[in-house]
Amino acid sequence: MSERRGLNIGDAAPDFTAESTLGRITLSDYKGKKSIVLYFYVKDMTPGCTIQSIGMKDSIERIRALGGEVIGVSSDDLESHKRFASKYGLNFPLVSDVDNRISKMYGVFNEEKGRARRVTFIIDKDGMIRHIMNRVDVNDHAGDVIDILAKIQRQ
Repeated sequence: MSERRGLNIGDAAPDFTAESTLGRITLSDYKGKKSIVLYFYVKDMTPGCTIQSIGMKDSIERIRALGGEVIGVSSDDLESHKRFASKYGLNFPLVSDVDNRISKMYGVFNEEKGRARRVTFIIDKDGMIRHIMNRVDVNDHAGDVIDILAKIQRQ
């Protein structure tokens, strides 16, 4: 798969298949069924990423009621993801992107740090990117996601 840079609203979300805490995930399997909240985060067990992930966990029912599903992505390995998910009771899949292939496809790879930046893509059930959150406030992330999903649903 080639590296993609500069994804924009209205672009088709790049498809991927990867291992997650809930088994193998292929993004296109959700097409026609669910909107996807694809959030890239920096690292398991770090303060900001923990706050962000717990917020998503605590809001998952509201997100799902709006037709959404959450997928977290970072470059941590699957074992790290499993420990993180278990410790905080995360109820959505965390995708392991150890080779940074997915973060590069989505143009969120930070060369300097060697891992993804904190960016969230809201992908509609047709597989189109409907919103890109480049500036994520970890404390309000889940609420912001819910607001965006509700707005998309009304359109």
